[in-house]
Parts: sequence; structure tokens; C-alpha cells
Amino acid sequence: MGVFGNVRHYGLDTEAEPFFLRPYPQAGWPVIQVVVRTAADPAGFVAPVVQALRVVEPGRPVSHVRTLEDVVAASVGPRRFSMLLLGAFGALALVLAAVGITGVVSYCVVQRTQEIGIRVALGARPRDVLQLVVAGSLGWALGGMVVGLAAALGLLRGLSDQLYGVGPTDPLVLAVVCLLLAAVAGAASYLPARRAARLDPATALRCE
Repeated sequence: MGVFGNVRHYGLDTEAEPFFLRPYPQAGWPVIQVVVRTAADPAGFVAPVVQALRVVEPGRPVSHVRTLEDVVAASVGPRRFSMLLLGAFGALALVLAAVGITGVVSYCVVQRTQEIGIRVALGARPRDVLQLVVAGSLGWALGGMVVGLAAALGLLRGLSDQLYGVGPTDPLVLAVVCLLLAAVAGAASYLPARRAARLDPATALRCE
């Protein structure tokens, strides 16, 4: 019998529990699991290991031979599927948000055509118009991110059992997500802002 290190026996998301080892003749289990470490690809050692087990225990059938990669994949498979599904929905929401921002900024540019024409006629450079439109849309986007972040801090706690190795309110993850949203908002508002920067002031002033 010997003391063994803590083991996550039932899955990577479970708490590591203390284990101890005891000799096989003292185990008395009707079913045992044998773990073999190989020096190369384990698929090539299946037949020799099965043959060796049949020699050691001729009365016990050997079944369900798997590699450790297969065991880990089966353990995290359901959670990986749910995370992929959530990621797909998140990507779709991000695309819809980008399309919506582009449409709203384009509409605002149309509504402010005369104002932009006046600014250009008074000496505003295309860079100034571009900065005006993009900064305005980013301001609204940042306001939405603050509200969404406050809501996410409460809602994400319900996903804590779906996460491994990261907390639901991990500051680094939230910061990366906010930067991604800001980049998407800036890119989505850039095209209509660029069109606004190219407006002819004479045409803009005549626009009704």
C-alpha cells in the first residue's frame, strides 16, 4: 500500500481528491483498470498489452481498450460541444451587431449630411470628419459595453459549472472581450465614416 498524489478521477472539472494505492491481490475488485505508459504511439501496443494481460490473468476478459487521449476526449466531449455551440451563437451575435452598427451609423451620416457639409466648407479635413463619426459610434458602443458588462457579471455565474481553468469573471477574459467588441464597433463604423469624409460640401449643403 502506498500514498498517491491527488487525482481528478471523475473528470477534469472535479476537485482533485487524495488517493492511495494497494497491491492488486488485496484489491478484491470484480473490475479493474490497467494503465500502461508507452514510449511511442500507444495504438501499436494494444495487442501486446492485451496478450500480456491474458497471460497474467487468463480468467479475466480484456475489453474497452482506450488511449488516454480518448478518455480525456470522452470526459470533456459534452462540455466542449456546449461551448462550441455557445461560441457559434456568440460569433453570430457579433456579426449581427457589426451589421447593425454599420446600418445605424450609415443612417446617422445621412441625417447629418448638411452638418458634415458645413464642417467641410468651414475647413474640416476628411480626417476630422472620420474621427467625428467613429468617435461618436464608439462612445455609444462603450456605453453599451458597460451595461452589458454589468449584466454579464451577474449572468455568467450561471456558467461557472461549464468552465474549466478560468473563472466566470476572469478580468483578462473580460478585457479581451471588451477590446474585441470595441474593435468590431470601430471597424463597423469605419466604412460609413469614410463615405462621410468623402462628401462633397456643395452636394451636402444642397441635400434635403
